[in-house]
Amino acid sequence: MGVALVLASGAGIVLGTVPASADTKFLSITLRYHGDKFPSRSDAINETRPEADRQCVAAFGFRAREVVPSQLFGVRNSSGTMDWKQTWDCYSN
Repeated sequence: MGVALVLASGAGIVLGTVPASADTKFLSITLRYHGDKFPSRSDAINETRPEADRQCVAAFGFRAREVVPSQLFGVRNSSGTMDWKQTWDCYSN
């Protein structure tokens, strides 16, 4: 029985039934809005989701599984206005 199990698990590797290891990529996307007031999280997600999807597929190709919104934060730029960024976690299969 032990030999059958070893052969069965070996066949899974040969036939490609063993899943590839998943990977995660961190994405940071700048919003068009540059004001001092904190932007709406739902607006930030809606604005940046298409770009997050595009970057995830560019990174993983057919292995791209999903993008999940993470953080919304601002960084003061050299002109004194805020650059708001929505971060995403991109997961592969």
